[in-house]
Amino acid sequence: MLKLLVTGGSGLLGNEVIKLGVERGYQIHSIYNEHKINDGNPIQLDLIESNKIQKIVSNLKPDAIIHTAAYTDVDGCEVNKNYAWKANAEVLKTLASTSDTFDTHLIYVSSDYVFDGENGNYSETDTPNPISYYGYTKLMGEKYVQEISAKWCIARTSVIYGRGFEYKLNFATWMIQELLKERQVKLLLDQFVSPTMNRNLAEMLLEIAERKITGIVHTSGATKVSRNEFGIKLSEKLNLDKNLIKSSFMKEMLWKAKRPRDSSLNVKKALVLLNAKPLKLDDSLNILKKELAIR
Repeated sequence: MLKLLVTGGSGLLGNEVIKLGVERGYQIHSIYNEHKINDGNPIQLDLIESNKIQKIVSNLKPDAIIHTAAYTDVDGCEVNKNYAWKANAEVLKTLASTSDTFDTHLIYVSSDYVFDGENGNYSETDTPNPISYYGYTKLMGEKYVQEISAKWCIARTSVIYGRGFEYKLNFATWMIQELLKERQVKLLLDQFVSPTMNRNLAEMLLEIAERKITGIVHTSGATKVSRNEFGIKLSEKLNLDKNLIKSSFMKEMLWKAKRPRDSSLNVKKALVLLNAKPLKLDDSLNILKKELAIR
């Protein structure tokens, strides 16, 4: 039986990994911080407390650690750099060292924001060049994993969405909520991403753990779209009023941190390597529609 330790257990991705792993009969131990969960075998822990994670891994001796936890507030990282460094970089240094000590496969969920967005359609061999502090901390996490851990996989992804939780909206659920309330939403026409459904990504991560896959793999959705196009496709799929979606542009945004213009990811490697293929946006939205029970 596969034994997994999953961080970010109360998050959009981590909780989906846990639920899917439990469905498959795996022994799942899940770390959460603020929002208590019941799935798997939950452990309350602030990952910044490095001495405790070492004790947990020593006691459990998991086959793999799937690290989904992160401080993902891009503007927040720009302002709270000390905390962002601890949460996104130092934690990885500890996890990499711990996984190396106990011969554990470390799977690190990284971000399309390690790229500058000048070109888009980034492959695993393209050189990262982050333009935000968030992207920089995620890249440094990657470097710690590669330099310290013997068995590792870096799974880069983009704009995770899904059914999620009431206490934390994601891009899709926020937009659905606004449109159901008949409020206008402004979505960017000139920022391009590879939206990734949490269920699809969880399936890819579990396969990486099952097969002990190593190296860098881009595990995003298989469709490049602007955020505006994503919103329109979602509204059409769920029979919501797409006329409430208005166009906006990056130059209008009052961000504290820069964002990549086109951070879309090339998933050709994952399409060949994995049985759980990155899904096209239309297929993912069909699944989301069923999950939300919207007709």
